[in-house]
Formats: sequence, C-alpha cells, structure tokens
Amino acid sequence: MDVLFLIRSLHLGGAERQLTLLVLAMHAAGHRVRVATFYDGGAFERDLNQAGVPVLSLHKSGRWDVLPFFWRLVCLLRQENPKIVHGYLPMSNVLLWLARYFAPACKLVWGVRVSDFDPSQYGWMGRLESWLETRLACFPDLIICNSWKGLSLVRHRGFPESNTVCVPNGIDTRRFRSDPLSGARIRKQWGIAPECFVFGLMGRLDPVKNHPGFITAAARLAAEFSELNFVCVGPGPDVYRQHLQALANAAGLSARMIFPGACHDMPSAYNALDVFVSASLSEGSPNVLGEAMACGVQVISTDVGDAAWLMADYGEIVPPGNVDALYLAMRQMYLQRALPRKNPHERIIEVFDLTFLEQRTVTLLSELSGVK
Repeated sequence: MDVLFLIRSLHLGGAERQLTLLVLAMHAAGHRVRVATFYDGGAFERDLNQAGVPVLSLHKSGRWDVLPFFWRLVCLLRQENPKIVHGYLPMSNVLLWLARYFAPACKLVWGVRVSDFDPSQYGWMGRLESWLETRLACFPDLIICNSWKGLSLVRHRGFPESNTVCVPNGIDTRRFRSDPLSGARIRKQWGIAPECFVFGLMGRLDPVKNHPGFITAAARLAAEFSELNFVCVGPGPDVYRQHLQALANAAGLSARMIFPGACHDMPSAYNALDVFVSASLSEGSPNVLGEAMACGVQVISTDVGDAAWLMADYGEIVPPGNVDALYLAMRQMYLQRALPRKNPHERIIEVFDLTFLEQRTVTLLSELSGVK
C-alpha cells in the first residue's frame, strides 16, 4: 500500500489523533505511508517522527498563502507519486481533488469527519468548505465517514451512496485504560483534593463543545454540593478561554472550575475524573467520549453523532442544548456514585478497538488500489 495523507496540521485534535493512530498502525504493518501538512509542528508530528513516518510540511504561511501553497502541494504529489491520496477534513479534500489534475494519476480518498454541525458557526470559510465538499463529492474514488450519523447525513446532502462508507474511530486501548495512580497525580497538579468528586469536559475550546452549558449545569450542582469540582481540559484561543473563565467566575465557580489548557497525557487526565461529560451541540464520532470510556470512567453525553450508539447502555444520554437535562444527569450520577455500574471499557473493546480501524481502512484502500 502506498498512501499520502493530507491534513491541515498535527496539533492536538480529534481528527489529528485518529489520523496519527491509523498511520502508525499502517506503518507498523509495513505499508508505505507519509503525512503532508499545511502547517509545521504539533504534538502528533513528534509521534510520527519518532516512529519513522515521514511528515512533509507545505509550510503554509497563513490564510492568504494560496497559490504558492497550492503549487507546493502539486510539486509534492509529483515528487512522491503516491498510489492513493487521502484527505482529512474539508479543505484537504477539496485541495486534493484539484491538485490531482496537475499530478500523476492516483486514487482520491476523502475523510469526512463531521456530523450534524452547522457550518455557519465557522463563518464564511466554513460555509464555503461545506458547499464545495458537497458539490465535489461525485469525484473521489472513495469517501470514508467516521460515524454512522455522518454517513447518513452526507448521503442525504447528495454524496453518492456507492462509494461513501463508514469506518468508526479507533481507540488505543493499551494506552487508554484504567490507571488510578496516574489520575491521582494529575489531580494533585490541578490542586484538587483526593476526596473531591470531579466532573470533566475534555475537548478543544470551541462553541460547538458547549462549555457554557456545562458551566451552567456545574454552577447549579456546586450550589448544592460542596465537594464537587469541575475541569475543562483542552486547547483553544486565549480570548475564548478568558471568556469561559469569566462565565465560570460569574457563576460562582472561580474556586471550583479550572481550565488547565491542553494536556499531553490524556489517559491520566481521564483517570483524574469521576465522570466525563460531553455537552456538545454537534459531533461525528466523539474521540474523547471513547477515550474516557476506555479508561473506565463513567460518562454523560448529549445525543449527537454516534454518541448514543457508542455508549449503548454504559452511560447517560441527554438532548443537546438542554441544560436542565444535563444538570439532572450529572446530579443523578453523583447521588448514585456508590451504586455498581458497568465498566465502559468493555464497550470500547467490543466496537472501538484500534485494530478495527486499521483493518477496515486497509481493506478498503486495498480494494481501491487493486492490492491484494
């Protein structure tokens, strides 16, 4: 197998993590893989470099570095001459569609990793990317969605059924597992006492993750129970972080809710929680939910994307955007903390193990390229 992947960057993010896991697994299996990025750097770039996977930066200097950047992509495709090019996320998909006309013949695969989101949340660029992706969906040789909900939605938007498939995300269950000692260490770093009960929301600081809804529910709980603490872990713009901290402070959570930023030891961060909460307004296949479950953490999620399918009966599902329902689910989880519950790790082993991601993807790409 000879595949070149294209993604905007390798900084912390769900799509970036899934790409890295897939590429590392394919590399270990002996396939020729490399990753091209718009921008330099990122935690996952280091992981790939350490494993010996080539990371080829196109050194994009900013949003308006367009034509020179595109020509560098064309030159890279001519130089590498891959049998398959695989985009991750809308702009990578669109660029590979266009660049393929100026480069040696190769198969085009799109990675579609959205679900029921509203592209207008990301301004005119988000709307343009979504529009272009829909209009050009007849051109790729294969389109891979990472969620069943996403597959249904893009087919409804007009994506061709014949070559649009679903390959759910994979979770590295050797890395994401129960480890109370590492969780205790992270709690100490956060300044949270061992006896406190901790709810956590993990993910980038982005309006779609609905941190304000989590803050509102947390404030109501904090007014009732003094032993509760809350954390919001994830990278994001400083301006938005300050906005969320101001909301938390105004809600009376200045001493009870922390925003530690990006974490490079996510398994330990999950293990520091008693309950993981996803308050998202939209998702495809939520990586953080699966990772938390793999660590054996009890979970609450809004009913978005594949969350309900992933969780089955291993957690609590609430309607998206319903703060009252979120508050009640969190309250119930706390009040019933002493009751025995099923270990969510079992569900991840059943449907989300990394092996399934690698095997299913390799099978599809092999069929596409004619490799046995």
